[in-house]
Amino acid sequence: MRKVLVFLIIFICFLLISSSFAFDSSILAELLSKEIKTSVNQKVQIGQIKFIGFEPQKSCIPENIKIREIKRPSSIEFTFNCNARQYRALANYEILTTVYVTQRVLKRGEIIKQEDILEIQQPLSRIPVGAITERNLIIGKTLKKTLAKGLIIKEDYLYPNTPVKKGNVVSVILQSGQVTIMTEGVLKSDAVVGGNAWVRLQTGKEIVGKLLDKDKVRVGL
Repeated sequence: MRKVLVFLIIFICFLLISSSFAFDSSILAELLSKEIKTSVNQKVQIGQIKFIGFEPQKSCIPENIKIREIKRPSSIEFTFNCNARQYRALANYEILTTVYVTQRVLKRGEIIKQEDILEIQQPLSRIPVGAITERNLIIGKTLKKTLAKGLIIKEDYLYPNTPVKKGNVVSVILQSGQVTIMTEGVLKSDAVVGGNAWVRLQTGKEIVGKLLDKDKVRVGL
C-alpha cells in the first residue's frame, strides 16, 4: 500500500512538472487574433487550432506569425516559429461585434441612460437578430417593455422617435409628494415619447407633463 502511495505521488509530480514545460496554445491564440485583426480590421476570437504535421512539444513563445491562406471567411492557414523551428497550423475564428446589455432591471416606459447599459464583445454568430450595435441608437430612447438585467438590447425593445399624434387619449399620472392620482386626458399637440406633452384633462384644465409611453403621461404637481 505504501509503495502504491509513493508511486502515485511521483506520478502526480511528474505530470505537474511536465505540464509546466508544455506548449501553451492560448499564447498562440492571442497573438494570432492580433494578426488576423490587422487583415480583417475587426476584433476576432480564436477557436480550435489544428497543427499540420508536427506540434510544439515544449514550452516556447510563438514568433513570426504569418497568414498563408484564408480558407473561408472563418478559417485560416498560418505558420509560426518556435524554438528556431517553423510550424504550420489551421485555426477557426469568429468576428466579434459590440452589443449592449442592461446593467439593471429596466422598466417599461423608462428612458435609457448611459449608466443603464454595458458594452460587451460577442461573436457575430451569437448576436440575436435586431441587436443594437451603436450606443447612440440606445441612449435617450424609451422602453416598450421591462427588461431583465444582462439582456442584450434589441431594436424592438425601444420606441422610435415618432410623434404621438394630437388628439390621442392618454392616461395621466398626477403626482404630488406621496399622493398619486390617475385620470385621463387628451394630447393638445404632437409629442415624442420621453419628451414634454400638453394634455387637456377631463375637467378642461390644460397641463404639461412627460410622455412616458404612447398612451401615458406623468405630471408632477
